[in-house]
Amino acid sequence: MSVQVTPHPPWVADLDSTLEPSRQAILDTPVIIDASENQLVDGQIQNFLVGFYPIIRDFPQWLQMLLDRSPAMGRDFFTDNIRVERRHDAMWRAMGDGFNVHKKRFQEPEPMIPAVKKFHAYLTEMCRNAEFGQAVSATNYAVEGVAQKISEKALRGLAKNEKIGPRGRWWLEEHAKYDDEHPIHALEIIKDCVKRGNGGDTPEKVTQVALESLSLMKASMEASYHA
Repeated sequence: MSVQVTPHPPWVADLDSTLEPSRQAILDTPVIIDASENQLVDGQIQNFLVGFYPIIRDFPQWLQMLLDRSPAMGRDFFTDNIRVERRHDAMWRAMGDGFNVHKKRFQEPEPMIPAVKKFHAYLTEMCRNAEFGQAVSATNYAVEGVAQKISEKALRGLAKNEKIGPRGRWWLEEHAKYDDEHPIHALEIIKDCVKRGNGGDTPEKVTQVALESLSLMKASMEASYHA
């Protein structure tokens, strides 16, 4: 789905420069560094794939909440994104197969790790109740925006990992190749919300919620890998 990109107002550069250290901090988490060096710790990677799974599993549900209250300009985007994310659940579980995660661990949900529970609750609250531009910023711009960079870095090492094979790399390869189109489209929606001055959709607010989302995501990833 092609995106009609409009000229960026000056605050977009500020948004990205503010988020950049948080994005980099996620790329420097132990699980991503170990993946990029093909040095994932057995036991820990299985716990990571199970521990972080609720975020992957429920992403389509958050997108559905956004679709249900989306302005006309966002409906095609969310409809298409839900379809894509539903496939990503199967891809994540295939990665689990590659790392010998027992299927039962995905089928019978384990209690959420506290850090993951906090991140999960934050995304649920944002998608359900926040001003629309803020909800999209926290979910699509922050989380999807960094997923592509995570995949690219992880594949530097895991592309050489014969044990997990192509199906195990499916989720990573899919995210590495979709060239940031979701965050680009999300930014157009956010810009439109800020321009129309929807409630509390200001440049400061959309920046603040994205920062919080990235901070909670980093804590979730670290906690899951060391669970």
